[in-house]
Amino acid sequence: MLLEINAATLSGELTKKGYRAKIIPSDHIRDLQEKIEDQHRQGLFDEDFYSEELGGFDFKIGDGFTGSKSLIVVAAPQPHLRVTFNRHGESLHCDIPPTYSYETDRQIQALLERQLKPAGFKVKKANLPWKLLAVYSELAQYGRNNISYVNGLGSYHRLTAFVSDIPGAQDHWRAPQVLERCESCKACMKACPTGAITGDRFLIKAERCLTFHNERGGKFPSWINSSWHNCLVGCLYCQKVCPVNKDISTSTRKGPEFTEKETALIMQATTQDEIPLEAIKKLEQLGMIEYLPVLGRNLSELYEHFKERRI
Repeated sequence: MLLEINAATLSGELTKKGYRAKIIPSDHIRDLQEKIEDQHRQGLFDEDFYSEELGGFDFKIGDGFTGSKSLIVVAAPQPHLRVTFNRHGESLHCDIPPTYSYETDRQIQALLERQLKPAGFKVKKANLPWKLLAVYSELAQYGRNNISYVNGLGSYHRLTAFVSDIPGAQDHWRAPQVLERCESCKACMKACPTGAITGDRFLIKAERCLTFHNERGGKFPSWINSSWHNCLVGCLYCQKVCPVNKDISTSTRKGPEFTEKETALIMQATTQDEIPLEAIKKLEQLGMIEYLPVLGRNLSELYEHFKERRI
């Protein structure tokens, strides 16, 4: 006998575990695709940013599901991590923003499978523009910095989504909302060293965002000052000064520490084969494996700034 479960009961189970969730019809995948393509046609995206960051989504993820289909959009509370690297007898503490550690995704998927599979339903992780999906589904609101904010979590969360054939999805879908507090606040705009957040349009200039550049390979553009680097990947300038986040009870979580030997190898390596297994496990824990080709470059920049502050 199959167990009875629907979107409402599943949402309740997610809430019990401390997650925020919306379950909406998967038909809205098409709306996401059309929105991104429309913004691209309007010339709102730098071409490099569009091809590297927005070209890999799977908008056909729901095609393999029959019957009633749902999109399960989840926000998990997640503080930023502080990781320690050792080099030349000194320790460098590096931050990693909340969005990178994907261990949370596995935990959520395991929970969903425990709830859905005994009832005869399927579930699959969806590679979609999660931030856009969260704001359209009423799970989140945009900040002026274009980062998503979830009630009670601020921007200290990780978003993920899954497609399923579970019935009962509610059609929560609205035009993206901006935090009311942003209307009279320019804290993030003033804090952004690259000028990515401007007053002449809402969409940030992603091609100016430090996150875009320290996630991609190659040399940093000449206009990026080494003193601007503040995270191993990503950036926390706009989140740290945000008044909304100051209202959120959160703390920096201590991540793993890398020995001098591990640090030296990471700074030289571009593939997993060049890294000891123990260090690989630490990088997997941090969600940093895919960024291995740029970690050495980023660490070098952070160390240079670290030395300059000590002089």
